[in-house]
Amino acid sequence: MRNAPAAPWRTAAAIVAPILGGSCGGGNPEAGTRGTEAGLDAGGGTPATEVITPGTTYQRSIVFVETSGDSAQFVPWDFENRVETEGVHRSIRGWLGRSGQWRLFMEDEWTTDLTRTPWRIVPRGPARLVVGLEDVLEEIYYREGVRDLSLRLGRTVVEWRGQRGATYRLLEGAVRLADVETEGLVLDASAVRTGGNGGSTELAVLLGDDRLQLVLANLEGQRRYQAWARRDTVELYWPDVDVTWEETRGFERARRGVPVLWRIESDDGMLSGEFESRSSHVQALDGSGAILPVLAVYEVAGRVTVDEVEVAVKGFLRHFQR
Repeated sequence: MRNAPAAPWRTAAAIVAPILGGSCGGGNPEAGTRGTEAGLDAGGGTPATEVITPGTTYQRSIVFVETSGDSAQFVPWDFENRVETEGVHRSIRGWLGRSGQWRLFMEDEWTTDLTRTPWRIVPRGPARLVVGLEDVLEEIYYREGVRDLSLRLGRTVVEWRGQRGATYRLLEGAVRLADVETEGLVLDASAVRTGGNGGSTELAVLLGDDRLQLVLANLEGQRRYQAWARRDTVELYWPDVDVTWEETRGFERARRGVPVLWRIESDDGMLSGEFESRSSHVQALDGSGAILPVLAVYEVAGRVTVDEVEVAVKGFLRHFQR
């Protein structure tokens, strides 16, 4: 993984125009027309669960991670589509993390008409999509004023399936920022939630020096965590992983605590470890109660043990509490 001058890799694939009238701060949700959408999975097909009823939420997180140097770089994108009686409520967020500093550069939410494919993500304002054949998402780029940030998805390295149609893909990828292109890995994670599942959800991708890639998730909104790993060419899976918050810190704006130190251990004892927050962006979301929902993105580092081999890891974690 390296830094190199940017190459003109934006191809003749369908470059999707934004919904007119949208902006980072909002805009008229009914203005303009909807552009081409990107499918939930690489083939553009439907998720394994086809329950399309009010209360169903489709979550997709696309995260660029580069941790080979002294300072890591992260570009996470979040897309959430919630089916409601009158339409599909959509939200989009984009962050940039570099050298221990985080910035939420894109945040918007709006409502579109009901559709038979509510899981598909759509562009919005300065956030645009490049979609190739069979609805494969090839690039997300953000352009507003002098700011130009692009995330390109490349070849799939490995793909795993979770509960209720959740998918987790690791892909080769690159980010271009300020005319410099940085290569790394991209995690493309999709999940479906039905009803008002409570609790917290977390998604982490940890990279080790010995070619270890580990994904940990409970995006389905349940207490049960799952983990997948790829070590060289060997793939590993743990269906039951216990995750505990060993340390939290208060977040007064939401009147609740957020984790800063995690410990993991699989039921079979073949996966264990501990990692902590190195930097983060934490925000309180709108809510009706005294305790507000929290969404946070972290740079994390620590050590994990896989099959009795301990490895130093660095990576990214997305945390959400309802």
